[in-house]
Amino acid sequence: MASGLLDVLTSYGSVHVVGSYMMRLMAWRDLDIHLVPDTMDRRTFFTLGGRIASLLSAKRMHYRDEVGGGESRLPDGLYWGVYLGDERKGAWKIDIWATRPEGLDRVRRYCEAIVERLTESRRVTILTIKSDCWAHPEYRRSFSSEDIYTAVLDHGVEDVGEFWRYLEKRAGRRIGTGGATGAIPEGSR
Repeated sequence: MASGLLDVLTSYGSVHVVGSYMMRLMAWRDLDIHLVPDTMDRRTFFTLGGRIASLLSAKRMHYRDEVGGGESRLPDGLYWGVYLGDERKGAWKIDIWATRPEGLDRVRRYCEAIVERLTESRRVTILTIKSDCWAHPEYRRSFSSEDIYTAVLDHGVEDVGEFWRYLEKRAGRRIGTGGATGAIPEGSR
């Protein structure tokens, strides 16, 4: 975080890099950061957002308020999705959550549980599938990295084709718009 982002974030609380970076499963430039602030209200969080936008020349930022746990899969806290350009063309996306210590602990436990189950072969399989699928238009809509981890670790999926079949079976339908033709790549079915 040579950009100065770490300095900005640490002025608000303790900073923890989690997610695919922590698990050594990073396939594209998407960094997950949890900030456990000394104190944080919405006004302070927006001030932080302004500082981040200025520092990184953010092209777009997405705010989300999950205080009180509106969506159970998400941390209980405040969120900035920071886009530094077109992520499909290699620009960074940074997810910043301001959470209480329990929120960080939940994410850490999840990541540690995955790491415990990884073999080098499973790591390569997950990275291969993530690298092939992350730019798919349905990524983050119909499926996520969590689905890839589940497919490989819990269902023995070993390649991209098996992953697409796993998703289709789970969804009970074709996953939809992929590639230029709007379908899952032919060789993957």
